[in-house]
Order: sequence, then C-alpha cells, then structure tokens
Amino acid sequence: MSEDAILIQVNGAEVSFSHVVRQMGVADNLRFFDGFVRRELIRQLARREGVCAAREDIQRKVDEWRYQHHLERVEDTEAWLAQRGITLQDVAEDAEVRQLEYLLSEKVAEGQVESYFTQHTLAFDEAEICWIFHTDKGVIDEIDLQIREDDADFYAMARRFSQDARTRSGSGFLGRVRRKQLPKGIAARVFAASPGEIFGPEKVSKGFALYLVQQLYPATLDERIKKEIRKLLFNQWLQREMQRTDIRYPIWQMEIKK
Repeated sequence: MSEDAILIQVNGAEVSFSHVVRQMGVADNLRFFDGFVRRELIRQLARREGVCAAREDIQRKVDEWRYQHHLERVEDTEAWLAQRGITLQDVAEDAEVRQLEYLLSEKVAEGQVESYFTQHTLAFDEAEICWIFHTDKGVIDEIDLQIREDDADFYAMARRFSQDARTRSGSGFLGRVRRKQLPKGIAARVFAASPGEIFGPEKVSKGFALYLVQQLYPATLDERIKKEIRKLLFNQWLQREMQRTDIRYPIWQMEIKK
C-alpha cells in the first residue's frame, strides 16, 4: 500500500496518486500540473513585486463565481461545495490568484501597450471572409467561372458545392479572422482586397478554394485590443520567469511501504 492517496481502483487493484504522477513524468506529459505551477508562481511573483489583492476585490470575484454557477442562495452554494468536497475558502483562494494575475498583468504591461501596438499593428487587422472549398480544382474553376461570367451568387454556390461541412450551411462564412489565422499568401491577398472582392482559386491544404472578402477592420487600439496586449505581455513575462524557476515534482520520490 502506498503512502499517498489511492486515486483509482480497478477490480480492486489500487493505483496511487504518486504512481500516476511518475508515469506521467515517464511519458513527458506533465501539462496537467502546469496550471498549478502557474498559480503558485503568480503568488510568489506578486509578493516579490509588492502586489496585493484587496479583500473587496476577492469577494467580488467570489460573488461573480457564484452567479456564474447559479448559486445565488447561500444554501445552494453550501450544497454545491459539499457535493464536491471543497470549501468557500478554496473558492476565495482561486479568486485571489485570479485577481493577483490581473494586477500583475497591469503592472507588467504599464507603459508598453501603445508601443507594442504601434510595432505590431498589422497583426491586429481583421477581416470577415467566406470561402468555397473543394478537393477538385476543376470544380472550383467551374464555380469561379459561373460567379465571374454568369453572376452566380457566391453564397448560394458555397451552400451547394463547398465540401467544408463546418461552413457550408453558413454560406462558407469563416468568421472574423486575423492575418496569423490564415496561410501567409492568402492573408496577404485578403488584406489587400476591397470589401466584396472575390479571389482565387487558391491552393490550400487538401484542396482548392475561392474567397470572398466581406469586410475589413483595420486595427484600432480599443479596450478589447488593449486587454489582449496586456495579457500577451504578461504571458511573455511569466514565461520568462517560469524558465528561471526551479520546478520539481517531489511526489515522484515518495517511498512505497512494503
């Protein structure tokens, strides 16, 4: 019997937590623990940087958590927690880490958001596009011909002929995308096009496609983009800190009682 908790039982055979962790280490599959490493490092970095979470902010996040889980009544909250074997203090600790992360991200990104945006403006350009995909270039060529010479409706042709099951019923709508979400050559053509312009056929993975550019959205430094850049700068900073951090898994060395 192992010293630590039994995590799994299979036909009476017991699998301990330390055994599971060791085998995950052998398989180089410790991503499960990354979130816990991140949380603890955020606590340590917050202390180093002199960042503290105010009690009222923690309580606000706890309240938001309750509303998200439809636990407005105290008795509902207590029942939910009891069912999962956790306490409100556990929830508060999670809320504190999330607030510390927010405060750290604000501090790390202070004075850098505008300059980052200036240097990477093109990366935040967006476009609404549709496509028609087919594995047979001959079919795509024929569709292209009908659209250009016979004024066939792009959306109707997408619904009828596109082989992309995910977008076919939506007239080929790929959504609002950025440059990095598209192959490099296609991204260049999309963002050089005018709204309403159709281009192709283009060679894509596993086939060919026609594209319709519905609308272009040149990047502007609004609150949505500011928040995204702050998060990006924080994650880059945290990754550098993590690379300098001594991270170990002592549970691998737990001795097994005979």
